[in-house]
Amino acid sequence: MEPTIVVGLESSALDAAGLVEKVRCAAAGGLVVFEGTTRSPNHGVDVIALDYEAWEERVPQQLAGIAAEVAQAHGLLGAVGVHRIGRVAVGEAAVVVVAAAAHRDAAFAGARELIDRIKSEAWIWKREIRPDGSVWVEGCE
Repeated sequence: MEPTIVVGLESSALDAAGLVEKVRCAAAGGLVVFEGTTRSPNHGVDVIALDYEAWEERVPQQLAGIAAEVAQAHGLLGAVGVHRIGRVAVGEAAVVVVAAAAHRDAAFAGARELIDRIKSEAWIWKREIRPDGSVWVEGCE
C-alpha cells in the first residue's frame, strides 16, 4: 500500500486537524502531529511576526519528494508537510507535519525526520519582523 502524501504551501491559516484527517486510517496506530509556531521572544528579542518566502514553483515537488523518502524510510502510512508563506503572526502555525504509522516509534521518528528535512532542505526562507526592523534568520542553503 502506497503511503498518503499531503504537502504544499499555504498563504492562509493552517488547519492541523483537517490535515490529520487526510492521513488518518484504520491501520495507523500512531499519529504524530507537529506544529511549528511563531514565538516571541526569540533568543531574547521580541518578534512581531515572521515573513516566509519560498520558491513557489519548486517547493511543492521538493516537499513531496522529502515526504515520500521519509515515508519509505520509516514505513509510514501517511505523511503531511504543509508550510505557510507570507506573514505569520505570533502564536500561529508556520508549518504542520503529520506522520501516521502502524506503531508510535515509526510515527515519532518519521515526524522528526520530516520536520528536520523540511527545515534544512526546502527552499523556504524566514524573516523576523521586530519592533526595530526585520532580519533574515533562517532558510535552506
